Amino acid sequence: MRLGAIVLVGALLSAGMGVWGQSGLPDLMVKSVRVSPGDLEEGQPALIRAVIINRGQGDAVGTFDVIVELDGSELARRTIFELKKDKTSEVPVPWQALVGTHTLTVSVDVPFNAIRESNESNNRFSLQFTVSPVAGVRSFSVDFVKLFGRTLSEAGAALHFQLTDNLFTSLDNAVRAINDAATILRDASLELSLVRRILPTAFAHDGLYKDAEALGALFESIAESFEHIGVMLSIGNFDGVLENAFVLRHKLVALAQKELGGASFAPMHSAVTQFDRVIALAKELRDLLKGAQGRSQYQVAIELFNAFTAFGDEVGRCARAIVRLAESRAARFYNGDEPINSAYLTKRPLLITWAGVLLMRLELYELTTGTLVFISEEIGPVLELTSDGSLVTGTYGYKLVGITKQGASRVEIGRLQIKQANATPPLRKHDVPMGMSGH
Repeated sequence: MRLGAIVLVGALLSAGMGVWGQSGLPDLMVKSVRVSPGDLEEGQPALIRAVIINRGQGDAVGTFDVIVELDGSELARRTIFELKKDKTSEVPVPWQALVGTHTLTVSVDVPFNAIRESNESNNRFSLQFTVSPVAGVRSFSVDFVKLFGRTLSEAGAALHFQLTDNLFTSLDNAVRAINDAATILRDASLELSLVRRILPTAFAHDGLYKDAEALGALFESIAESFEHIGVMLSIGNFDGVLENAFVLRHKLVALAQKELGGASFAPMHSAVTQFDRVIALAKELRDLLKGAQGRSQYQVAIELFNAFTAFGDEVGRCARAIVRLAESRAARFYNGDEPINSAYLTKRPLLITWAGVLLMRLELYELTTGTLVFISEEIGPVLELTSDGSLVTGTYGYKLVGITKQGASRVEIGRLQIKQANATPPLRKHDVPMGMSGH
């Protein structure tokens, strides 16, 4: 059979027939469960989202319940009134994070099995996640990069779809994977809004957050391109696939040129290179379908699918490299010679090291008012505050501004806890700025 016919049949499958199963019956499943944002701390506002999907051959007509349990206790119950085949429904549950390791279980169509399904054994999904105690130092700059890195990594994993001996099913899986990746990329904006809730007032409109918003918009745009490719692939329109693939490539190049909080997204260039392989194979297959002479259509199709999953793997690898870069370039805070864990205790010097900077300034802000309450500068990659026990107990927003060896400016924002019974004003190591402008 010519691949053109295979694509056409595959399009019919993805448009409504789906994978082979018991005809006419729905199959309700928990497609995914997410706890957002990642790296939760005790007391932080969070959102649990369960996505329910009907993978069956018929519509789920009538009401059924979705139950969300945390550590064996019911956290929420939602009723869904109908779910058509191949459609999804999201169940959002707000939650205030509690410290510890938790088991989250989502069950669909329980306890009464109101919907007759082709498979009644796949209606439950569980995952474990951990909420950390409140950290003494937290870098929001690194948090932002980790948020986007995690999103990229999950999108890349979604693109690694299952190949089978049946091209119909492989095509169906490819379209689903592309749409799943797009959904994950769109989640970046929601996660960003959740992280913003814990930003100190002083940083709510900081340039770093504006850069993160712009990056979130780019992720939305990349998701849109993925969706367009999925549509074109599902109807066998390889001219449309290629047209949108070139648009996607342009956006991936733009992503590779981005920088956030001093962390470059340049590792994404290798994902662009892998995507070029996808484009080349898609073009070859398009030409073969139009009657050009060359290799077997089947062989090129298999290579195309393999190249696309390899692209997903490379996206994940690049995402992890970006996060590692951000973590390696972050400032380090020490209580004397020990890393700060629960809080900075002022009986010992506060030591901040920031690799790659020649001049560093520390600013501390009140969390609620955004008032600048302390400033200190020092030449070199190390800033030391000998407080003699005089720094005021409290939790502050910190802003580090540094000048690198190349003359570039770097900024890191975060939160710092200080513990000391004495309530006198902070001791300033340097009251007068030493040549760095702005606060």
